[in-house]
Amino acid sequence: MAQSLVDIDRPLDEATRALLSSPPEPAGMSGAAIALFCVAGLFALGGVRGLLADDGGSSDNAYQAGRAVGPFFFTAILVGVALAVNAVAQRRRRAAQQGQAAPTRAQWEQHRRVWRAAWLCRRCQVAFFPAASLRPDFPASPAIPVEQFPLWVATTAERAFGPTAPPLPH
Repeated sequence: MAQSLVDIDRPLDEATRALLSSPPEPAGMSGAAIALFCVAGLFALGGVRGLLADDGGSSDNAYQAGRAVGPFFFTAILVGVALAVNAVAQRRRRAAQQGQAAPTRAQWEQHRRVWRAAWLCRRCQVAFFPAASLRPDFPASPAIPVEQFPLWVATTAERAFGPTAPPLPH
């Protein structure tokens, strides 16, 4: 029985979409820590501007000292809070990934490059790598069932870019 084009081009179900999704990027700095660092930078710039501005020196010495040191003191507090927030976020990520080896940035880039080279046959529900899709000497792959695709990407990245792989042409 022939399938219509409408049946072939139907959207993928959530389970298949999850198996075919891009490898997750390694966690960087938390968004809250980045925001706090930005605010701290603004306070530091304000402190520098205050040091460079000349107000005539008519105020008392305590006021002048507070005006000169205050923004930098507040900047130091914000940086400390940002570092603490980032450390807590990193600890939570490590606890969530307990038992899973977190990929390095280089490994993630290799996995992402392999993932982008893969093709999907929606009708057959298989993925494959065309010949020379990753490098000129890289052979075509057999049809890969969608369930095995994430493991295949990791294995292919190791073989294509690992220490025993021939160097890539530039």
